[in-house]
Amino acid sequence: MISHIMCPTDLKERSYLALKKAVQIAHQFNARITMLNVHGEFMHKHEREMFRVSVDKLKEKYRQVAIESKEEMKAVIHELHADDIEITYLLRKGTPADTIIDVAAEESVDLIVICTDGRDNLKDFVKGTITEKVINQGPCPVLVIPHKK
Repeated sequence: MISHIMCPTDLKERSYLALKKAVQIAHQFNARITMLNVHGEFMHKHEREMFRVSVDKLKEKYRQVAIESKEEMKAVIHELHADDIEITYLLRKGTPADTIIDVAAEESVDLIVICTDGRDNLKDFVKGTITEKVINQGPCPVLVIPHKK
């Protein structure tokens, strides 16, 4: 049975397709949803020190990004008429695929719903896509929603 769904989002149009499907499944199974937004640009403390970046300025920037991301995720949930679903909003730093896999394991997720638009550059052909890595290394089943460009 599905009781906990994770829907990673990059806050782009294709992510909303996956979220829409996650909401449908959550309604069907009375499941909760964890929305995960991953930011690779967040730096660790030692990285900030190496670049001699103002810690206070970066903390404020990260705080603002977090607030804006969470508000945007909440707005999408409202648009999908999913206010009745228990939603957890997570914002993490790191590489998207690894973070999705780690959070899915930590949160004991039953299903990951993710959207993909396929391979669109040479790096994807060589290294693989985020979706491929999540499918192959994720701790639970993954439902992939295709996005046609």
